[in-house]
Amino acid sequence: MLVAVTWVFQGPMALAMFLFGLAAGKSRLLEEPERWARLLPRVQWIGFGVGLPGAVLFALTAAGDGPWQLVGLAVTDLTSPLLGAAYVATLLRLVRRFPAAGRALAPAWRVAASNYIGQSVLACLVFTGYGLALAGTLSPLAVMGVALVIYTVLLWLSALWLRAHRYGPVEYLLRRLTTWS
Repeated sequence: MLVAVTWVFQGPMALAMFLFGLAAGKSRLLEEPERWARLLPRVQWIGFGVGLPGAVLFALTAAGDGPWQLVGLAVTDLTSPLLGAAYVATLLRLVRRFPAAGRALAPAWRVAASNYIGQSVLACLVFTGYGLALAGTLSPLAVMGVALVIYTVLLWLSALWLRAHRYGPVEYLLRRLTTWS
C-alpha cells in the first residue's frame, strides 16, 4: 500500500517542485539573490521550523508498518517543500556572504538536469546490484560521504564540460526536444 500512496503523492509533488523551480528561475532568484535578501531569513525560520519536525516525524515512523507510517509520509510530503525552501534560502545567504563559494558551485547549477541524472546513475552504480551493491551495508555517515564524493566528482566534471560547451548534455537534449533547435 505504501508504494501506491507514494506514487499518488510523488507524481504531483514532483510536478509542483518543477513548477516552483521554474518560477524561481523566472524571478531570477539565483541570479539576483540580493532582491530577495529580506525574505530569506523568514523563509529559513518557517522552512526549518515546520520542515524539520516533519522530517523527524517521518524518520521516526518510516521504519514501522501501518497507519503511523502513512501519517509520517503524509506529513513529510506536506512539510518537505518548506524544508527544501529553507535549504535554498540558507545556500543563497551563504553564497551572498561568500561569493567565491557561489562561483565554485555555479557549474553544477548551470547543468542541474545533467547533474541530477548523473547523481542518479552514480548512486545506482554504488548502491544497487548493477554496481557495488552497497545498499544497506553502509552507515548513514558513510552514505553521506558517498553522496559528497558523487557531488564533488560531478561538480568537477560540470566545470570541465562547461569549458567546451554552453549547455550540459541533458540540457542540450531537453532544449532540442522542446524548441526543435
